[in-house]
Amino acid sequence: SELLADAPGCRVIPPEGGMFVLLDIRGTGLGAADFARRLLDGERVAVLPCDGFGPSAAGHLRIALSAPEARLRDAADRILRFVRGLNRPS
Repeated sequence: SELLADAPGCRVIPPEGGMFVLLDIRGTGLGAADFARRLLDGERVAVLPCDGFGPSAAGHLRIALSAPEARLRDAADRILRFVRGLNRPS
């Protein structure tokens, strides 16, 4: 989760003993479903939009921590690259 701390427009919500990190992506200007779909298409990283968990979870993504550490680091790098690309002028 510390790898995503520098993602522009995002805030990491670390797990409280669970195996998921929440990523608040509301600052990116994208909705959770759009963000997740574009992340999957562009960087091949799958995350779960949390909008279905109720209004307080809207604009958040759930990231599972069940993969090996090297794979999680690679996914974090890809997420960071994706988010930084959102802030570049077209």
